[in-house]
Amino acid sequence: MDLARHCILCDNQLVNIKDGTTCSLTNKKPDFNKTCIKIELNEKFEQRIKKINIELENIRRTKTDTYGHVVIFTIVSFAVIFGGYYIGKYAFDSGVVSTVPLIIMAIGLGILVFAFGPLNKFRNEFAIAKSNKEKLDEVLKLYKIDYEIDLAFGEKIHGTREVKADLKIKKT
Repeated sequence: MDLARHCILCDNQLVNIKDGTTCSLTNKKPDFNKTCIKIELNEKFEQRIKKINIELENIRRTKTDTYGHVVIFTIVSFAVIFGGYYIGKYAFDSGVVSTVPLIIMAIGLGILVFAFGPLNKFRNEFAIAKSNKEKLDEVLKLYKIDYEIDLAFGEKIHGTREVKADLKIKKT
């Protein structure tokens, strides 16, 4: 396990470009077997728990919108492609050869590509946030710490949403 995962939660962590993560108590890099006996889990620890859980929940809340976006733009894309096909078929049956239907179908394919961009972004962000939470929970399990967090999301104003987090930490 990466020992820096423990240090990220600890108030004794020092970080600099030259040495990376060091302990302010020993002025050395983390060097312990399973858990650190000098770890101080206070303000930084609580902020990290809140941040990771808020990020994960924010991403989860976009799931419906993301899948809706995919469905709507896929339908529009196929409608444009079929529309281009039928315009081309009608024009060809009338004795006219035109590139316009091909251009319309290419636009439909472009819309299809646009449909899946947000889905890929959602899946990547969700995987990262979920991994961060799993890593946090893995470290907390070593210290026999459990927590409950209640998140209350406010209204989204100018792209920013206020979130209130009620965190209860239990040491078993």
